[in-house]
Amino acid sequence: MTANQIELPRIATRAEWLEARTALLEEEKALTRARDRLNADRRRLPMVEMDEQYRFEGPAGPASLLDLFEGRRQLIIYHFMWLWQSGEPRDRGCPSCSAWADHIARGHLQHLHQRDTSLALVSRAPYARIAPFRERMGWKVPWYSSFGGDFNFDFGVSFDESHPPLAYNYRSKAEHEKRGTGYYLKGDLPFDLPGLSCFLRDGDRVFHTYSNYGRGGETVGGAYYYLDLTALGRQEEWEEPSGRATGAGAVAGSERIPYPDQVEVQAR
Repeated sequence: MTANQIELPRIATRAEWLEARTALLEEEKALTRARDRLNADRRRLPMVEMDEQYRFEGPAGPASLLDLFEGRRQLIIYHFMWLWQSGEPRDRGCPSCSAWADHIARGHLQHLHQRDTSLALVSRAPYARIAPFRERMGWKVPWYSSFGGDFNFDFGVSFDESHPPLAYNYRSKAEHEKRGTGYYLKGDLPFDLPGLSCFLRDGDRVFHTYSNYGRGGETVGGAYYYLDLTALGRQEEWEEPSGRATGAGAVAGSERIPYPDQVEVQAR
């Protein structure tokens, strides 16, 4: 098999395919039931009241965490990873985070709003850097800056020498290295990483209910789970069965991932 070839699924009769498919259906149903149980356990998590008076900046100026709810009962924050160089914020965010955000950031929030839930992006870059990038992407989703505050550090998505120790996804740097995921916390400080946090309010009291990091965010990212349904999958080297990765697609974290506006330009 040459570098440009891939190992395709074996060819079967329709009857053989149906037998294999119905066997897999039992596993899929088990996964669905397991996911329902996991979601129920997630809803049973306790919550923590937010006593810190975090300050953000958005298009209307300064904002509190309560303001980000926009009067709704729940708030989902996507911790949008910003790109830094030599300690300074660059003029653009992470391309992988941009791909994630593009699934929902063009204004398709009404289904969340109908269930009393707001969604906002938060990045550590100054708002003066965020605003032109948001305009470039053509997004309508609310996007706030947490620059100058501890919000990103307290929620474990920003890292520098002034906020030790390094920990991501509830694991220390040593724990990540032991598990083979040390790549998360490698690189020159400061840097950011992605995450997603959920909040609930009771009147003017705000509570933190849930956060996830790393691959946890991909469950609501859209394209990955569509690709998981296909014969070639995500086309990444870690997937089984081996030999299916074509190298044609841009893998997660790759510099080959274009920004959404670049894809539109190419399409025209």
